[in-house]
Amino acid sequence: MFINKKYSFGSFDFKMYIIILMFMVLMISDSFAQENVKVNTSSSVDKMMERFIANGKANENIKAWRIQIITTDDRREMEKAMSQFSGMYPGMNMDWKHVSPYYQVRVGYFENKNKLMSFLLDLKKTFLSATPVYDNVSKRALVSN
Repeated sequence: MFINKKYSFGSFDFKMYIIILMFMVLMISDSFAQENVKVNTSSSVDKMMERFIANGKANENIKAWRIQIITTDDRREMEKAMSQFSGMYPGMNMDWKHVSPYYQVRVGYFENKNKLMSFLLDLKKTFLSATPVYDNVSKRALVSN
């Protein structure tokens, strides 16, 4: 009579199959147990978190570094600089504002000054007056870009 050793109880393959199956069951049960974890905090920590969240929702602007590529009192010069920048860096954020009598064009959003320096050096080849500025930036503008 022929007995296939591959499926016998003494077989290495069958033992490995059982071990792997048990390991998978333990992993699945462990992942379900993690979903029911509850962290108990004091009421003072809860109040501080509520204030932190409310403050974050109330403040519409945050501070970020930008590069001001031009400051001019000539609107046509400002529009020319914007057109030139758009051609060089399509899709990059750019906006302008009028602080009488000057028009200012600002580009990009940077987390810190170090992150903008390489881009600034590249921009200075075309826009000689480009300079870093610390600006109030709308949170919505950051999310949409």
